[in-house]
Amino acid sequence: MIHYPVRTITKKKVKLVIRPRCGEDNDLIDNFFLSIPEEDLLIFKEDVSDNESPKTWFISDNYKKDFQLVAFNRNELISKGTIHREGVYWQNAAELKLIVKPEYRGQGIGSIMFNALLSEIFNMNINKVIVRFSTDNYSFMKILNNYGFKAETVLKSYIHI
Repeated sequence: MIHYPVRTITKKKVKLVIRPRCGEDNDLIDNFFLSIPEEDLLIFKEDVSDNESPKTWFISDNYKKDFQLVAFNRNELISKGTIHREGVYWQNAAELKLIVKPEYRGQGIGSIMFNALLSEIFNMNINKVIVRFSTDNYSFMKILNNYGFKAETVLKSYIHI
């Protein structure tokens, strides 16, 4: 079990504080999603570029999330990860969503966040993980490959960039 907050430094010397999301993060999460390029948000079923969507999906308690993590570099929110089972039709499965600000990608932050989220998934006794990503997201595919994940389904025309 991970004890939060986790403080770590990446190989590229980015100081991270990783912790579960709290209510005081709402405005930071709004601004975080507004700073993400639209094409990076296509993996989400919801329109997170619409200011109401982050409020309803990522913040509101009306949509049950089993676990949420945020990562900060100083006071800047640079990554957000979510585990949820709502809308997933198998009791032993959960969907993992993870996004890192573009300027912080390629620095190991996604791997650190993925590892923390995966640890939480194992603690929930979930044995099926669902992730969505675009086929040009090579850094995320590398993370998945490092953990031994294999694609079960590839939806080649799922999104249009």
